[in-house]
Amino acid sequence: MSALTSSSHCPRPTRSRGFTLVELMVAMTGGLFLSIVVFALSRDASRFYQRESRVANATLAGVSGFERLSGDLARAGHLSTPNIAADPRVCNRPQAAWPEALRSLRALVVDSNTTSTASTEVGAAGLTPKGLIISGALTTPEVLLTSSVSAPEGGAWQITLNLATPAAARLGLDPAPSANAKNQLVLSSVFTSDGQGRIIRLRDHGMDQYGIVKTAVASPGEAIITLEGKPALLRLVKGGVQCGVHDLGEGMALSVIDLVRYDIRSMVADSSYAPLFKASGLGTGGTSGGLPYEGKRAELVRVELTPGGTEIPATREIVAEYAVDLQVDAWGARNNLDPALVPITAQIDQAYPLTQLLRGVHLRLSVRSREADREADITSAGGSANLYRIPLGEGKTAPYARVRTFQSDIALRNLENSNWL
Repeated sequence: MSALTSSSHCPRPTRSRGFTLVELMVAMTGGLFLSIVVFALSRDASRFYQRESRVANATLAGVSGFERLSGDLARAGHLSTPNIAADPRVCNRPQAAWPEALRSLRALVVDSNTTSTASTEVGAAGLTPKGLIISGALTTPEVLLTSSVSAPEGGAWQITLNLATPAAARLGLDPAPSANAKNQLVLSSVFTSDGQGRIIRLRDHGMDQYGIVKTAVASPGEAIITLEGKPALLRLVKGGVQCGVHDLGEGMALSVIDLVRYDIRSMVADSSYAPLFKASGLGTGGTSGGLPYEGKRAELVRVELTPGGTEIPATREIVAEYAVDLQVDAWGARNNLDPALVPITAQIDQAYPLTQLLRGVHLRLSVRSREADREADITSAGGSANLYRIPLGEGKTAPYARVRTFQSDIALRNLENSNWL
C-alpha cells in the first residue's frame, strides 16, 4: 500500500498599495479648501443671523416704546382739563403768578423744538422729530375723596383725605393708625415725584379747582396734603364767586395730574445710563470710542415735568433705543357746533387756542437697527412717512442703518365732550 504524498502551497503575501505623498498633499489641500468654504459660509450665516437679530431686537424695543407712548397719549386729559385757559368749569382761573406749566395746562401740546437732536445722527440726517407734552392722571387713575379742605388763618390750604374709600384702598392707603409708615410711602409716590409736588384737581358740583402739592404727610389714621400758596383755592361765599370750597370741604373729588414730555434726544451724557453705553465701549459723553456711530445715537425719552415746566432729572427714562423720528398729525372738530372731524394744520403748541376740540392723533415713531448694514439709501417721497434708512456717515453719507416705523391712530377719548370755546 503506497502512501500518497500531497503538498499544500501557502499563499504568497501580497503587498497593499498606499497613497503616494503627492496624493496625500492633494487630498489635504482639497480638504483645506473645503474647510475654508464651510467656515466662510458659516461665518456669513452667523453674521446674517446677528444682523437680523439686531433688527428684530430694535423692532421689539421700538414696539414696547411705542405702546408706552400710545398708552400715555390715549389718557391725555384724563381727570384733568383739555385747556385750562378756556375751560368754563375752572373755578380758580389761571393767574400770571401761577407756575407756567399749570397756567397753560393742556391735555396735549406738540413741540416743534428740535434742538435736543442737533448733535445727534438724527439732526445730521436732516430729520426734525416732534416732542409731546401730555397731561392727565397717568400715575394713578383713582379719584380720592376729601374729609375736609381748609385754610388755617394765615396758613396754606390743607386737604385731609378720606382713607376709608375703595379708591384709597386700591392705592394701598389704610385707615388703621398702625399703617402710618406704609401710608407715607404711598402718599410720597402718588403726590410727589422725586420730591417735586404734582398738580391736583378738586371737583365739586361739576366745578374744578387746581392746586400744587407742597407736602403729603401721613399721621396715624390720616393723610394730610398741604398745598403751595399759588394757586390758592377759592371758598364759596355768599355774594361772591359762585363756586369753590363749601362748608368743610367734605366729599370733594381729588385727582392727581402728571405732566410728561416725550422727545428724541441723546442720552450718552446721562450718568444714570452709563452702564448701558459702557457695553458699547462708550464712557459718559460718548467720546471714548467704542462701536462705530454709537456716540451720536438718539433715544425716545420720557421725563416728568414740574408745574413750572422744568424737567425732573431723576425721572428721565429711555423708552425706545435708537429712535430717529417722531411725528404727529391731529384731527379735531371743525368748531364747537359742528362735530365733523377735519385735519388740524395749525401748530398745536402752547398758543393753540382750541386744544379742547382735538379728537385724535396719528402717531409715527421710527427706530433704527443698531448696526449700519447698507451702503445705499432708498429714495422715497413722503419725508418721514416713508423713512426706510438713515445715514450714519458724515455729511449724510453711507453707511446706512435700516429703519422701522410704527404708526397708529389714537382717539383722545377724554376730550370727546369738550365742545366749548
